[in-house]
Amino acid sequence: MLFTVRCHILILFFLVLMPSGQADAAPSPAGHPAVIEVGVQPLGYPAAMIGAALGHDAILKRELEASGYLLKFVPFRKGSDMVPLMGSSLSAAIVGDMPAIRMAMQSEICVVGVAKKTFTSVVGRNVALLAQLKRKRVAYAEGSSAHHTLLQALASVGLSERDVRLVPMDIDAMPAALEAGRVDAFSAWEPAPTLALTRNTEGRVLFRGASSDFLVISGKLVRNDPQAALALSAAMARALNWMRKSNANLHQAALWTEKEGAALSPRQGKLTQTQVVEITRREILDVPAAPVIVRLPGHLPLKGEFDFLKRLGKLPQDAAYQRVEQAFAYDGLQQVLKSPQRYRLGEFEYRP
Repeated sequence: MLFTVRCHILILFFLVLMPSGQADAAPSPAGHPAVIEVGVQPLGYPAAMIGAALGHDAILKRELEASGYLLKFVPFRKGSDMVPLMGSSLSAAIVGDMPAIRMAMQSEICVVGVAKKTFTSVVGRNVALLAQLKRKRVAYAEGSSAHHTLLQALASVGLSERDVRLVPMDIDAMPAALEAGRVDAFSAWEPAPTLALTRNTEGRVLFRGASSDFLVISGKLVRNDPQAALALSAAMARALNWMRKSNANLHQAALWTEKEGAALSPRQGKLTQTQVVEITRREILDVPAAPVIVRLPGHLPLKGEFDFLKRLGKLPQDAAYQRVEQAFAYDGLQQVLKSPQRYRLGEFEYRP
């Protein structure tokens, strides 16, 4: 039954649970435009490519402006930084699996579609086996999807976080730290693994864990203005259609991403355009059915990840998986895909 319940209907349940006084992304009575803030991650591929395309989508901007909104994109280094902001300052975000689960525990959210479907890597230097990480220095980004991968990697060889020397670190700093010998390994998403392996012949991938990113919309926005939420859902589908249409479009998105990433972190190493395109194709554009989240019979979305994190104490003991399931019940993307002309999924107006 839970899978058939629509996210926007279940919002009434959350009204009782959520505190009042949080900002709603709806036009003010005085006629001043409200701001729809979207959290993006310019340092993580391919989520950065989707965020860049959304930020340059003139169709999305016009549609929201016509409804009295200003659209603002806010860069973050990792998804866990967005968790406490969802539903207050943020109306939407592109985040990984672990931050998405935590968001569902703290606020009402609706998951639109998949923005990445691939693996996050644990990369080591002068380390041949995962078990050799015991008492070694391992860089990680707390609360991120890469943190989840590190937990999986350690558990697979009977280790825990207590058995290694955890070093909190921004993702963009990890390749240089590994090369300089300040850490023995790190857990990260692209482009950090590719950068590290390109720069360091002694580096190797010790573990790869399945990882996904999602476009998530605040339940408040879905409730207050369903059409604005659908406009964001359509923009995600349109962005993938645009990048799939030609290599020129994909390279343009890569240029925007490089500029936005450099503004957030001048120290981040650069991949070649070919490497960026390869990662984006592999991790989202060539994923069958993306951005649709394929639901397999008997498989509940992120249920295994939820149970694993709860078992390790990374979620409250009273955390209920139903909140995650309810978030994935949102059908906004399905509505958009059924009416491609209405939502202009084949029209492209991307401005500098």
